[in-house]
Amino acid sequence: MALTQCPSCNKRISSKVKECPHCQFVLAGQSKDEMERESHRLRQEKSDKLVSRSMLALLIAIAAFTYLFLQQPMPDTWQYGVSVGSMVAGLVWFVINRVQLVFLKKKKR
Repeated sequence: MALTQCPSCNKRISSKVKECPHCQFVLAGQSKDEMERESHRLRQEKSDKLVSRSMLALLIAIAAFTYLFLQQPMPDTWQYGVSVGSMVAGLVWFVINRVQLVFLKKKKR
């Protein structure tokens, strides 16, 4: 009995099981091509989610910067703090998502 990875959830499972105990993906009766397709589909789905999240993060950062530029709140007000905090949080979130996307694409190879 060898350990393999489930094509659906990427957790380690026995090569003898007919169904993944973690995600209930049916392994029995599936060819290697079908399992590879499922694995590719899930990687693509994760990549799409990361791209969507990074665009949302960038939009938040741009909106905060636009508010800061157009309204020009005084530095000691809560509006200034919220806009600067949102801008920094959006940019950090964007960078984190992009780094995760790079690692996901490296993992594909």
